[in-house]
Amino acid sequence: MKKLMILIGVFLIIFILFFFNNPPESEPYIEGYVVEADFNRFLVVNGITGEQAKSMTQKDVVKLANVEAVWVSKYNFFQFREGQKVRVWISGAVAESFPEQGKADYVEVIRE
Repeated sequence: MKKLMILIGVFLIIFILFFFNNPPESEPYIEGYVVEADFNRFLVVNGITGEQAKSMTQKDVVKLANVEAVWVSKYNFFQFREGQKVRVWISGAVAESFPEQGKADYVEVIRE
């Protein structure tokens, strides 16, 4: 009986991860490159290249003109890394600082 309950639990987790983790039908809040990432959040910047993202810090981003930048609180345990291109959906409130700050509903890694 215990093995059956564990099997059902594992099945439900897999089902939820694969069938309920689809991108929203709305437009993403931001599409750009990850500049910094730690365990709790990551910084996405639109208006730079992937190579620039790998060598920049938040201090460098603040000095740039004509870019969008958002600190994104993670919505899962996936570890993002510098230089990755991502699309981020945010439906809640976004702090209007620079960089902005918001909690992601969904993040899609774009493979180039």
